[in-house]
Amino acid sequence: MKNLFFLLLLCCSFYLQAQNKAVKPKPVEVCDLSLQFSNKEEQELFYGFATGDKIVFSFSENVGAMLAEVEITEFPSNVKFKEVNTAAVKEKTIEVPRAAVYRFRFRSDTKKDRTIKVQIKRIPQTDKTQTFVTAVKWVEKFDTVYQNNETRFEKQMVKQTRRVLARTDTAIVSLADKTERIAAKASWSGSTSSKVPITLPSNKYETDRSYEVIAWAYWIGSGEQAEKQYSEANRLATLGKSAVSAAGKLGYLAGPYGALASLALDGVSYFTVPRGGNNIKYRVMNKDAKILDQGDGPAAYARHNTYTQGTLTFEMANDNYIEAIDARVRIIAVALVKTYRQEEYLEEKEVPVARKFEVKVSKVPVLGK
Repeated sequence: MKNLFFLLLLCCSFYLQAQNKAVKPKPVEVCDLSLQFSNKEEQELFYGFATGDKIVFSFSENVGAMLAEVEITEFPSNVKFKEVNTAAVKEKTIEVPRAAVYRFRFRSDTKKDRTIKVQIKRIPQTDKTQTFVTAVKWVEKFDTVYQNNETRFEKQMVKQTRRVLARTDTAIVSLADKTERIAAKASWSGSTSSKVPITLPSNKYETDRSYEVIAWAYWIGSGEQAEKQYSEANRLATLGKSAVSAAGKLGYLAGPYGALASLALDGVSYFTVPRGGNNIKYRVMNKDAKILDQGDGPAAYARHNTYTQGTLTFEMANDNYIEAIDARVRIIAVALVKTYRQEEYLEEKEVPVARKFEVKVSKVPVLGK
């Protein structure tokens, strides 16, 4: 019975010793050295520590004189411990939450030579980090350093782009060329009036092209004399120097709307009102029913350059009680087609000046493998 009890005590003793070793790993020496200072001097030590380590730091001055500053920093700038005007630190413990390089900095502010004793140990959290390498490696770090943080401006000739007119063309658009049969007032059949609706071309504006109606013109006539007069006006238009200058070399004046083109382009008219023929009562109205023109005669013509968008209505009526009439209506619009191109030019502007910088190369400590 006594032997069994003795055996149990022995087993418990071995178990407690094993537990004590597992819970409290032995401290591992990192350094035990002396640092010599001459004049005003600063010295640094760098070591790596594993996650869960406890740093045990001690230092003492050989004659009890004070150091101006003692600092322990998780590199590069996380200060963990700092003492000023101190002659000794005994077993200061610092926990290491993550694997990192630590800097131990010592600063003397006197001219006297002195020697300090430094001892650093680490207590690993587990046996797995017992052999962790505390020596650090030095690697090159490249930093871009600007000489001036303020943005400066200076005047420079800067290349710009602008839109310029490359060419201008003239487009003649026929909107109506038709004959309307209008019955006499005394007629029992047929209408004694006629309406001709017209829609003016829409203006269009694009980056490299624009289309804009600048004017429109019309001619209304009835009878053989009116048609002869219209043909004569076309013949005269081909000879008119001012109209030729306005129309350029597009050949519009030589077509069936030469006289109308001359009238619409620059207001030069070659039309005359015939002496004979049946009269036409007419009105020209815009989309709001506003009367733009009205009259009563064998022929009529006009040019408009203010109301150039929207719809028109030409109303024609026969005031003859006995005879029906054939009313001929011709309408054209003139549009300018402008083509643009991009042009480069130089303009003086204040622009930000690139800041001068230099690349500085430094060596920094990293954990050893």
